[in-house]
Formats: sequence, C-alpha cells, structure tokens
Amino acid sequence: MAQVVWINPTSGMSGDMCLAAMVDLGADPKQIVEELGTIEALNGFSLEFKKVSRGGLRAVLAQIKLADSAEHRRLVDINSIIDASGMRPNAKELAKEVFFNLAQAEAKVHGVALDRVELHEVGSLDSILDICGFAIAKDLLGIEQIFASPPALGRGVAPGAHGVLAVPAPAVLQLLVGKAAYGGLAEFELTTPTGAAIIATAATPCEVMPRMTIRAIGCGAGARDHADFPNVVQMVIGSIEVEERQAPDLPGHFEQIIELETNLDDISGELSGYVISALLSKGAIDAFLTPVLVKKDRPGVVLTAVVHPRDVVRLSTEIFSLTGTLGVRSIAKQRYVLDREFFEIALMGEKVSVKAGPYRSKVEFSQLASLSERLDIPILQLEAMAQAEIKKLMDAD
Repeated sequence: MAQVVWINPTSGMSGDMCLAAMVDLGADPKQIVEELGTIEALNGFSLEFKKVSRGGLRAVLAQIKLADSAEHRRLVDINSIIDASGMRPNAKELAKEVFFNLAQAEAKVHGVALDRVELHEVGSLDSILDICGFAIAKDLLGIEQIFASPPALGRGVAPGAHGVLAVPAPAVLQLLVGKAAYGGLAEFELTTPTGAAIIATAATPCEVMPRMTIRAIGCGAGARDHADFPNVVQMVIGSIEVEERQAPDLPGHFEQIIELETNLDDISGELSGYVISALLSKGAIDAFLTPVLVKKDRPGVVLTAVVHPRDVVRLSTEIFSLTGTLGVRSIAKQRYVLDREFFEIALMGEKVSVKAGPYRSKVEFSQLASLSERLDIPILQLEAMAQAEIKKLMDAD
C-alpha cells in the first residue's frame, strides 16, 4: 500500500493554507516548528495552528508572526538558507525544488536570467516558512505521492512588489503552464504563487480524486471568511494498492521512479552528449540514449531519463527545451535500491570520496582522474592504492 494525498483546491491554495491542511491531516506541529527553528533567517518567528470556521466548515488556520524584512533574495540565497538549516534531507530537497520552479517562473515573467531574478514576495520569510513547513510535513506524514485537481485561481487585481497586478498573477499562470485550472467564484486572488509552486512541483495533476482508501481529511483555512464559499483547501490522505513485489534479502528499499522517454531522429552527436549531461546535472537519476530505427526508416535514438516522481514536470520541460521534441512518454516503475554509505579516505595526502554498498566500494572516478593528472601517477595505480585503503578501513570495522 502506498500513502497518498489528494488536494482539492476548489477555493484555491496558498502556502500557509497547505501547511495548515497538512497539520489537520496529522503532521505534528511541534516537530514542524522545531525543524523550522533551525532556519536562521526565521529567527524569532512564531507559528501557531488555530481551529476556525470558514463558510460553516471546520478548518485549521496557520497564524504566522515574523520579523519585518524587506530583503530581496535570489535563488542561490534561498538555497544557502535551506542547506544551512537542520531540516531533514528529503524536506530540504523538496523545498529547494519548489523554490527553483518559483524562480524559473519569475525569470520567464520578467525576462531575466534565472541567476539574476530577485524573488520579492515569493522569497520573503513567510514564503520560506510556508514552503519549508510543507516539505517537512510531507515527510513527517510519510506521503509517497500527491495528486491535485485543477485549482481555482480567482480574478480581479492584487497588489505586488511591481504595483497592482491582474489576478491570476503572471507567476501563477507560468507555474501552471500545461496544467488545468479555472477562475473560480472570488473577485480576489485564490491561488498564490507559493500555492501554485507547491502544486506544480509536488503534485500529479488529476481531474477527480483517485481511487484510494481514505484515512483522514484535512482543511487549511485562508485568511478571509467568504460569504459565498468556504475559503479552505481540502486534503484527503489515504492509501492506494500497488503491486506487491518480493524484496531481495538485502539491505535496501523499493522506491517509485518515472521513466521519461522520447524518440529523436534529428539530434546531433554533440547535442546528444550535452542533453545527457544537462539532465543529470538538473537532478535526473539516470539518462541514456538507445539507438533505434524510427519512422520513415530513419536512424534515431530513444532518450530515456529516469527521475523521481516529484521531478517529472520540471525534467519533462527540460527535455522539451533541450531537444525540441513534441512529446514525452511517462512510465511509472519501481526499483529496489540497496543501502549505501559515503565516507572519505586519504590518498596521497588528499581526501577522496568513497561510495560503499553491500558488495562493492569504490572511489569517485572523477576524483581519481583529477588526482592522477595533477600528481602524474597512473590512474590504475591510484585505484589499487585506494582499494587497499578501503579494505583496511572495512577490516578495522
């Protein structure tokens, strides 16, 4: 059985509403606050969860108090803040992924390079708290997959750092390119950029609630209590049946992966290598090309990228951008991953990284190659020395 959540954003969604709904589902608020307290930029914050009524429905409201800050942050600044925190590793990665998509959307909206875009509202302290809090809560609840129905966006105008903007905000629309959404009833902003970024990054789009065994329902309240509709985001947590597979008698675990595939018959050798390197550098678990014969008897290749479910939208977009292809297939699979550990050894007076599994331990080849070139020592000799040092450490244990 896989633990899943369905988001029903018929009244839109903001970051604080999402966080409140997660707490209503059962995420421990004390643990969330404790981990958020390791984020230095949030020094002195206050976060409380209060039961309220919205349109006659019970809901939970996140009450946040933060020190005033007009600081404008870039993506690199936010990544540094998250990396320096004591958040759990999975939460760090998800939070950085959400901010990456936010920054990418803002860069496209304003026509500037990704590394130059300044995040105003979406880089503020409350956005950092909302997104990091959501990522922590997801990990606490053990959620393996999130589904989201089309969000209501609202209409009218709303103030922003660049003056009064039309609703939906440009960044919201950019984040939801390729996904279904609609206006909704309200004459104000229903889905914020933070809410849109969470959906775009962490959720698989669906029209209706997937078949699941319901365990709990959570409602996160918005600030307004609207007369015409309950201003809440509804979340349902439960389980879905997955194919039972017998695990090998080895230390490790099953995990869900997605294979993204596309056929290419007009890509050069130089671009082929670049595409593989680019996808790996942007978070693909693996990427490779397979020679095939495609339509019209043309020689071509199948580009395959193995990715985590949370990366499907981002890396599909990268494939479209890098190759110009018009379609990408998505295939859900499971893989069994052996436990591994990482440590360092001293080799010729320098530290090199080692990856160790149940059957094999080896030094990172790129580090060996660099050391070989700098010291003018044959790489095979260095590799033998490294293996001897690894064996000595393993025997000592």
